Amino acid sequence: MNRLAFVLGAILVILILSLSSNVMAQDPDDPGEPDTLYFNPGGMRSLTGDTIYVWPDSFPQDVIVYINFWNDYDIYDFNVPLIDTCNGSPSDADLDPFKNNYNDVPKCFEGSRVKDFSALGFKLTYWPPIFMIGGTAVYADPVPPGDGLLATMIFTVHDTGRICLDTTFYPPAATLIFVTIFDGHATPFYPVFKKRTFVIANCEYSQADPNYDGKTDIVDVVYLVNYILRSGPPPCVEKSGDASCDGEVNVIDIVYLVGYLFKNGPAPGYCP
Repeated sequence: MNRLAFVLGAILVILILSLSSNVMAQDPDDPGEPDTLYFNPGGMRSLTGDTIYVWPDSFPQDVIVYINFWNDYDIYDFNVPLIDTCNGSPSDADLDPFKNNYNDVPKCFEGSRVKDFSALGFKLTYWPPIFMIGGTAVYADPVPPGDGLLATMIFTVHDTGRICLDTTFYPPAATLIFVTIFDGHATPFYPVFKKRTFVIANCEYSQADPNYDGKTDIVDVVYLVNYILRSGPPPCVEKSGDASCDGEVNVIDIVYLVGYLFKNGPAPGYCP
């Protein structure tokens, strides 16, 4: 996998588009839900996922956004050009090419459903802040029907604010396109696109929620175990891990949360 392969893949998609009489709005003869491209946040986030929390007064720092897709036809090629429409100057959120792509191997595709494609690429224009991910199967198997990860994007934020992701046009010829094979012919189509805005906010005290995802569950127990016993990351606000409200974050809080979650123990209280 290299830059030449990605360029050839992009040219293949462009040729497909130029030879097609039309581009379908959805899958041809789609038997189920329309193919869909959507976003989810990583890291510390609100229960709805609309807010991504960052460590207070500690900039710049990285936040993660997952690009996901659902498809019910095999996918042979894709182009996904995107823009952060909330990005101002100076930049609120940067896409560092070295964090998302290095040594001609797109890091952003690690663990994704398209990771075995013959050609994959990440391209970026700095202003306006437009980026494109794309790939082609060519000598690899297509992506079968399913739902999951397309790419992981690492944004470097310089302050609180917003990341507003929308589809766009990436010059000279790239638009949002998936390509399938229908009746023996390469058929491009537009998947449903769900644009999304993420608010970037400083985390604050969150009651018995050390991992700061908007709920108290077994993940918080694991978070405390890693922090207290394995030198893992601390709660964003220390007392968010103080389930017993005794003024310290220690093994007692692990026991307290286990009792609450699995043994009908008392609920964690608000720690003033």
